[in-house]
Amino acid sequence: MEWTPESLKAEIDYRQAALRADAADYRVGRRTHRSRRSWWRRLGHHAGPDVPGTGNGHRDAA
Repeated sequence: MEWTPESLKAEIDYRQAALRADAADYRVGRRTHRSRRSWWRRLGHHAGPDVPGTGNGHRDAA
């Protein structure tokens, strides 16, 4: 398929419009929904059971 300057401009305009619509939807979603913590924060910063440490104050390797 040959790309003419007009078809290239039309394609770029179409994709930019789609990206702008997606960005607007994302902004609306961020405003209306409570923000969730990232998976990294949820993975490493959860409240776990209180486990007493080992005798020397360090966790066992295995």
